[in-house]
Amino acid sequence: MYKFSIIIPNYNKGTYVKDCLESIFNQDIEKHKYEVIVVDDGSTDNSPEIIKQFPVKLMHTNRKRAGGARNLGLDNASGEYIVFVDSDDFIANDKVLSMLDKKANGQDIIFLSYKKNDFGVHSIVNEEHNTLAEKVEKTRLLACTTKCLKKDLIGDTRFSEGIAYEDVCFTIECLCKCKTFDYLDEPFFVYRKVENSNTTQEVSGVIMTDLIQEISKLYYLCFRYPSYKNNILKRIKNDKLPLRLELINELIETGENNFRKYFK
Repeated sequence: MYKFSIIIPNYNKGTYVKDCLESIFNQDIEKHKYEVIVVDDGSTDNSPEIIKQFPVKLMHTNRKRAGGARNLGLDNASGEYIVFVDSDDFIANDKVLSMLDKKANGQDIIFLSYKKNDFGVHSIVNEEHNTLAEKVEKTRLLACTTKCLKKDLIGDTRFSEGIAYEDVCFTIECLCKCKTFDYLDEPFFVYRKVENSNTTQEVSGVIMTDLIQEISKLYYLCFRYPSYKNNILKRIKNDKLPLRLELINELIETGENNFRKYFK
């Protein structure tokens, strides 16, 4: 069994995926310790041909978006730990996977720091060192790429498919199930903000509806994990669900899009 399964969803990232894969296969850790699973989600560019140049397990979905691609990767992963990397990002340096290997010794979650490249503006983002209850309630780092997760912890938890913000409920549920955790403060990957990604799309009615779906699913977690129900409810209230619904109604009724006025 591998120590790590690195799961990479890809859709039309031919400009970036070579950098991503080279950064993984240039790691100084022994190659038998990790597998790389790339799930191509129906790309129409040259990225599948680029991916085939690397010793990866290449799988395919058909426009199930990142959530569906990651689910297929999870179903076929054999590593003790799961690491998610986006195909337009890359590993920060050639030693961090070895650092993570030394850090991951049975904990449920290792929280990962990262470097952010926001169209040339660079910064380092760290998870706050606080309690699990505080993370469930307040953390803004809901991207699955900021967590190294024990596969046994994930269990049958899966991502939402075919929508944006697919990892909101997935990440919160993993936090609710977590018992032990640690931090890798050395930046693990470089998040590269690029055009035509989820984070650079205009806040549209469809995208906001996707987010509302994910927020509403958090109510189910209140029943599944009662010890965190108050924290989850506070998170839902802080996400201003009534306001989001009001703005959706306004957009449908009048065509006026005021999301940017209230949400960045």
